[in-house]
Amino acid sequence: MKTKTFAASSCAVLLCTIFLAAQNREVNWPTYAGDNQRSGWQRIETRITKDNVRNVQLLWKLKLDVQQKGPRPLLPPVILGRLISYRGFKELAFVGTNADIVYALDADLGKIFWTKHLEYASIEPQATGSSAACPGGLTAMPVMPAPAAAGRGARGGAGPFVTGPASLYAISSDGRIHRLNTSTGDDIAQPVAVLPPNARVSSLNMVENTIYAVTSQNCNDAPDAVWAIDLNGDAPKSVSFPLAGIGAGSSVGAVGADGTVYAASANLLYALTPRELKLRQSFSLPDANAVIGSSPVVFNYKNRDLVAVTGTDGRIYLLDSGRFSAGVGTEGGTPDSISTWEDAAGVRWVLVAISGRGSSAGSIASFKVEEQAGRAVLSPGWVSREMNSPVQPVIANGMVFALSTAGRAILYALDASTGKELYSSRNLVTGPASPTGITVTNGRAYFGGADGTFYAFGMYLEH
Repeated sequence: MKTKTFAASSCAVLLCTIFLAAQNREVNWPTYAGDNQRSGWQRIETRITKDNVRNVQLLWKLKLDVQQKGPRPLLPPVILGRLISYRGFKELAFVGTNADIVYALDADLGKIFWTKHLEYASIEPQATGSSAACPGGLTAMPVMPAPAAAGRGARGGAGPFVTGPASLYAISSDGRIHRLNTSTGDDIAQPVAVLPPNARVSSLNMVENTIYAVTSQNCNDAPDAVWAIDLNGDAPKSVSFPLAGIGAGSSVGAVGADGTVYAASANLLYALTPRELKLRQSFSLPDANAVIGSSPVVFNYKNRDLVAVTGTDGRIYLLDSGRFSAGVGTEGGTPDSISTWEDAAGVRWVLVAISGRGSSAGSIASFKVEEQAGRAVLSPGWVSREMNSPVQPVIANGMVFALSTAGRAILYALDASTGKELYSSRNLVTGPASPTGITVTNGRAYFGGADGTFYAFGMYLEH
């Protein structure tokens, strides 16, 4: 009797442990840079700490099917922290490739869970060429619904693209939107054409049943524009707002807490209404000769939304109360992508990935947001060690995860308050990385290699 009681108790403890483990690992990374504001801040990370980050290892790598053209074969993954599937609890990494393929990877085992090839179906011939500006294939990181912003409820809706289970959304190179079952990869609804085929489409952003995207570089004569795809009704419908002279780095739209959509074009930042994309206001950089060189990043500071962008004049600008700051310059290179986070003391930080000039290497530079005469300004902070062509950094648990993409790719972890190097992957990656970004969540950092190899770094699970 005691044996049976002990066995029953052990089973109960084991089931409870498994359940709690699943509960503790259910953090999602639903979109590019982690949220609708494109902050790059993973707010919920407990597994990797400053004390144990030195123990991060290459957990697994997997060669995926890509087209051998261009430097961007793999997109950073969308993460579903917990799927209750017919194969048990699973954490899945959804990876898009330039071969119009979406993979679901078992993040614990490093194995393919399912594969979905998004068949090309358009009267326009499929583009076969590739360049840095127009890489071809699937170019937009897929998206899952993100939690609603504070104070805003989820928008109700009806139709085959919104009702039913939570799903993964992807836009194939023929301009059709797919709603994929996270368990199987099957299309839940018949794909619908919403964008021009063969366009360069930015990473998707989803808010209240509306998906936002930007087409840029006038690839295959597709207009440069920001798009809103309303998923409600019998079939998705799209509207657009034209963008002229969009920069290569400013092709990912951000959404503020009030639903305002921000997109950049030449030296103008546009603030657009949700869903209809009507112009609310436009803002020009102080330097009329400068072009906005980064995607806009939105963050809350003292109960108001600020927007940060970089300029081709080497300066970083804050949009506050309807006008841009004078900007602050960076040394040693050109500022590219931006991330932002807030520390435990309530200090707001802005981080910038800097590409080196000529033969010099780049770096990550930090700035503190401060208030002077009632307006937000940037005060220079630390600058990291040299890195080759870093992408937008990700902040998690007081650390900055940065990826040096050129030459031999290297993953770094830095102290987010001081810039001190805490970890380096050194020679674990033998080639360059795809310059599309990194994802950090649930104790792992993910990125793609330029040769189609997908990497997962992190802490080994206890058994």
